[in-house]
Amino acid sequence: MNLSYTGRHVEIDGEMKDYIEKRLKKVKFYFDQIIQVNVILEKERENLVVEIKVSANHDVYFAKHSSTEWKEAVDNVTDKIENEVKKKKDKIKDHH
Repeated sequence: MNLSYTGRHVEIDGEMKDYIEKRLKKVKFYFDQIIQVNVILEKERENLVVEIKVSANHDVYFAKHSSTEWKEAVDNVTDKIENEVKKKKDKIKDHH
């Protein structure tokens, strides 16, 4: 799983990267065929917008959330991605 980070008007430090990687391990637990993960953090006025795009096999999952606290935004966006991946995996499993 390749992770790339982009910060727009935000400095991404080691603590942020570690926290995001820890949260994304849950997604990898559900779906191990993840190829690329793009994480974009952008400062908009007083809010921090977190976008995550996950590319896996032939699917792309995308989630976006904004909050005043960066950890809250990361938690919400990773939960959204996790739900999308879980839903897709259940759909594949039920199909067979």
